[in-house]
Amino acid sequence: MKLRLAKEIGYCYGVRNAVESAIEEADKKNGPVVTFGEIIHNEHAVRVLRDQHGVDTIHRPEEIDRGTVVIRAHGVPPDTYRALAERGLNIVDATCPFVKKTHTIAKRLADEGYFIVILGKHDHPEVIGIQGAIGVQCVVVEKSEDLEQVPMSTKIAVVFQSTTTVEANRYALGPIAERCNEMRVMNTICDVTINRIEQAERLAPHVNVILVIGGKNSSNTKKLAIMCRHRVPRTFHIEDVRELDAAELHADDTVGIITGTSTPMFLVEEVVRELRKRFAVQEEMVVT
Repeated sequence: MKLRLAKEIGYCYGVRNAVESAIEEADKKNGPVVTFGEIIHNEHAVRVLRDQHGVDTIHRPEEIDRGTVVIRAHGVPPDTYRALAERGLNIVDATCPFVKKTHTIAKRLADEGYFIVILGKHDHPEVIGIQGAIGVQCVVVEKSEDLEQVPMSTKIAVVFQSTTTVEANRYALGPIAERCNEMRVMNTICDVTINRIEQAERLAPHVNVILVIGGKNSSNTKKLAIMCRHRVPRTFHIEDVRELDAAELHADDTVGIITGTSTPMFLVEEVVRELRKRFAVQEEMVVT
């Protein structure tokens, strides 16, 4: 067996910052530390924070009345932030810089009179945060049926959930343009998301199997797995080493490994160790 690893795997900057911020606050021992919502979309990372550092997860401001709350990488709506502040909590804002940028762009365009359309998932915490930041009516388009909710308007501005891709949403741009006199499309997609896709493109020609490691609830990991499957049919989205059997690997396979942006490195290391144990790994390379 040969292994080919993507150049950049594991956490992106925003996720790493959020996790490290939570651990840093817990280490201060200044009272309870919680995250508002799952700090990232990876149950293993959430479990490590809870079991090893005592950092729990809350979903409503009233669940905590003292201590520190860490705002997850996906951000929260402004009214949630205010509700936490009104409770006198120490707030550590670990919102990803890309997400904050989208909040700022969407709010500015709404103030300029544009009707805002968000291309993303209705129930994704990042999208919910963007809706709250806008502060006025907007429409989330997740699938073609949602386009019916986009009103006729003089000016429409489009922003993207940071972990999606332009290609996945191209179907929506034409119909939206037909509903307005002026349309602005703002590229609010995270550079790291784009980079992971580019790395997968470079990895694909060198392998006959790809393991995409990451949470099944991670939007960027799921999209990465779908893209990889188009290039390499034997692509498997696994959360951890326990799901390795599903890949039905063979000794003569050349296996590519790539991860979503919320996958901790220890999960990658566990998979690599298991592959070395099961197969005679002859060669390991990083594909740049």
